[in-house]
Amino acid sequence: MPSPSDLPKSGASSVPRGVSLYHRFDSGGAKLVGVLALVFGLGGCAQAPGPPPHVPVSAKASATPSAGDPLTDEAKEVLPTHELDAKTLYQLLMAEIAAQRGMPAVSFVAEYNLAKETRDPRIARRATEFALMTHQPAPALQAARLWQELSPLSADARGTVLTILVLSGRMDEAEPILRDVIAKAPAKGPAFEQVAATLARAPNHADAYALMQRLAKDYQQLPEVHMALAESAQAAGDHAHAIAEAQTAARLAPDEVGPVVLSAQYFQTDEPKQAEAVLKEYLARHADSTEVRMAYARFLVGQKRYGDASGQFESLLKAHPNDANTLYVLGLLAYQAEHPDDAEKYFKRFIALRSKETAAPTDDDEDAAPTVDAHTRTVASAYLYLAQIAEDRKAYAQALDYLNQVDSPEDFLNARLRRAFILAHQGKLDVALSELHDLPIHSDSDRVQVTLTESQLLRDANRSVEALALIDQALAQQPDNPDLLYDQGMTAEKLNRLDLMESALRKLIKLQPENAQAYNALGYTFADRNIRLDEARELIEKAIALAPDDASIIDSLGWVQYRLGNNPSAVQNLERAYHLRGDAEIAVHLGEVLWVTGHHEEAEKYWKEADRKEPDNEVLRATLARFNVRIGSL
Repeated sequence: MPSPSDLPKSGASSVPRGVSLYHRFDSGGAKLVGVLALVFGLGGCAQAPGPPPHVPVSAKASATPSAGDPLTDEAKEVLPTHELDAKTLYQLLMAEIAAQRGMPAVSFVAEYNLAKETRDPRIARRATEFALMTHQPAPALQAARLWQELSPLSADARGTVLTILVLSGRMDEAEPILRDVIAKAPAKGPAFEQVAATLARAPNHADAYALMQRLAKDYQQLPEVHMALAESAQAAGDHAHAIAEAQTAARLAPDEVGPVVLSAQYFQTDEPKQAEAVLKEYLARHADSTEVRMAYARFLVGQKRYGDASGQFESLLKAHPNDANTLYVLGLLAYQAEHPDDAEKYFKRFIALRSKETAAPTDDDEDAAPTVDAHTRTVASAYLYLAQIAEDRKAYAQALDYLNQVDSPEDFLNARLRRAFILAHQGKLDVALSELHDLPIHSDSDRVQVTLTESQLLRDANRSVEALALIDQALAQQPDNPDLLYDQGMTAEKLNRLDLMESALRKLIKLQPENAQAYNALGYTFADRNIRLDEARELIEKAIALAPDDASIIDSLGWVQYRLGNNPSAVQNLERAYHLRGDAEIAVHLGEVLWVTGHHEEAEKYWKEADRKEPDNEVLRATLARFNVRIGSL
């Protein structure tokens, strides 16, 4: 089934790893990581270039760093003597103006030719920045190589060349640079960790893994090397080698936390008993390891062994009775384990402790709760969770009171949007919509979030025609916004406008060919309507390849298999989806397949669970009506 379009609940956010190994940029030029991301589709949108670099006047004026500053690689170099004559200044200014007017290709040509003429690496760097803005790897690599030629000591230049090669899939050319990096690194283990982070950006993970294996051949004694190999193998889909490499790292460094956690993570999906054995063996030797005990607690929650998990929670709390970060993580895990009373207790204690603190958390807190980013452990985010718990209980007045306690600028919009949903649940839809219209909008992103919230409120109120008109209006301003396109597709589907639904999702797929949810939504719609089933299966299988552990996509796969008559595979996938996420609609699907295959008692069990979770679920009501089943009689 498609992922729900509701606003995400507060929690840790995922931050992409850095693109390059070496980018240590000063304030004199644009950040190349950003424009590298633009070129290769790593997110973001094109921006006007930053301020021009320090204008090269002469070697005398620029080659010496200020007193007391550490010497950088660039500062050690002798820059060419080239006076800033009228012609040079004119060319520099024209290049900047062209870029400001949206013509970076013109700027690139001007700066590249000027860099060749003056032999100034700073101009070559600027040419590289303009080339990256053209979204074309070839001129970017051409300019970066000139920059490296003119500034052979520059780590930035070498890192930029390497990054472009990796993101372009040119592994043969990247290999000697990476070998040189590793050879010259004083500490080989950290160097391999950086290499792995860079190769993770390669478009072909199998090629990246093959290169990683070649690079690691002479460093087999280092646990970091096997950790890097494990992650590279996993990314390439070689699960067996990923596990083997993680276990090798654990043998080489039996007291290190990273290898054991990684091994358990890889074992968890297919061999949960082995995952548990790995974690328990480590805890038998290091009972005070907070990170591994936290991993074990999360594993138990994932296995729905809530009683066992609570024991681990209590051990953590006993070890850190007054540690706010531990309390926050325990609140999160208790909430995920569907223990709202415990979660509420932990979050309230967290708020009480945080409120007494006069200083921000220090790095010393990290051992207490290593599974949650420090910036998410705020009083505001705890109030958001408390509001969600109250909302789940339908204690709407209490939920609103908690939301009123959220005063941080980062969480204000999220709190206001949640408030709108609660008001709608109270039957105050017009008030909710009015408050949404009055919210201050500071960015296009804010505007999209507000629009999506209003659209969902209208759909939930069976006013989908108005919702679609709202989304169409927003798309007129941002025609390529992926969130708006997805919402248009889902709203059109609700109105049975399959032509519009398909065109919206096809456009989204064209804009984001790696968007697993777009393939899934289109495939599931076909499967749910029992039409174009072979095409539906192909779309969903594409989604699975992109996101193999996504419960909503696994549910869709099971559903299309059921439609195609492959009931054993359908049950297997639906059970796995429900195990990953105990969603009511997945339970309804699993119950239907079990019912039609004669397993009525099991079907009834899942339907009862769905009814307990979401008694007003439309899919559950429709399914029970088709089979003439009443929950009260089960």
